Amino acid sequence: MIMNSFPFPVFTFPFLLALDVDGTLTRPDGTISERTIEVIKRFQKEGARLCIASGRPPLGIAPVAKLLGMDEFGGYIIGFNGGVLMDYSSGEILYTASLPEESLPIIAECSRRPGHTVLTYVGNEICTEDATDPYVHISHQRNGMPIREVNDILADLPLRTLPKCIITSDPCEMPALQREVTARLYGIADAYLSEAYFMEVVPRGTDKADALVRLLDYLGLSHENLIAAGDGHNDMGMIRLASLGIAMGNAHPDVRDVADVVAPSNAEDGLAQVLEKHRPKGTDM
Repeated sequence: MIMNSFPFPVFTFPFLLALDVDGTLTRPDGTISERTIEVIKRFQKEGARLCIASGRPPLGIAPVAKLLGMDEFGGYIIGFNGGVLMDYSSGEILYTASLPEESLPIIAECSRRPGHTVLTYVGNEICTEDATDPYVHISHQRNGMPIREVNDILADLPLRTLPKCIITSDPCEMPALQREVTARLYGIADAYLSEAYFMEVVPRGTDKADALVRLLDYLGLSHENLIAAGDGHNDMGMIRLASLGIAMGNAHPDVRDVADVVAPSNAEDGLAQVLEKHRPKGTDM
């Protein structure tokens, strides 16, 4: 059941439905239920515009977009947690950001400590200094992108176009590492944990909410036309921004605290339950 109640605003079409992927759309096994797919397709049929907002690269989001009907209805992709904004139908990049070069030596240094490694995305590949790292393979499984091992990210990759880097490690090492990297990159780049074993380093100010503000302006809409749902710290900005902000029951308590609605968990089709209850004006859902 839904953990808290909220007087659902009455939306009229068009409005923007911004959804996180992992832990929100996906169940614990990484799949998306038929119930969730059907509800989201019905929203689009009625005129809602869909934006999938994820830390994944656009190539890793594309299969989710296809599954949710964006080949038919169109829509938008926010990848790299706000580092890129793309029109799904045309493939046009509406906005992109890259890591400052001065951040990369610090990232490389920290990632070369025992038990750590680094990965980033170049074209359609995951590039890393350790192709055997099990956490790198989690990114491979999620995104369906091949892994390419390089000797030195500083020497072997196009530094001016890297959207983000991820340092991987055992979860027990990560909180201290995040504090260190945040302090060392203060004013240059931001670092946060997207998973207990993934620390993402992104251009300063990169955020799903910032990308959504750009998209809303592009579409001639406002935050009053936005529904957003997520489960991670990287979703808090867009949940706050939205007229209806939804946190999953499996979300961190910090995320649940800023939401208008706390849905059941992703294991219970929580997102579908909330969207079914929403009943946008003019639909028979």
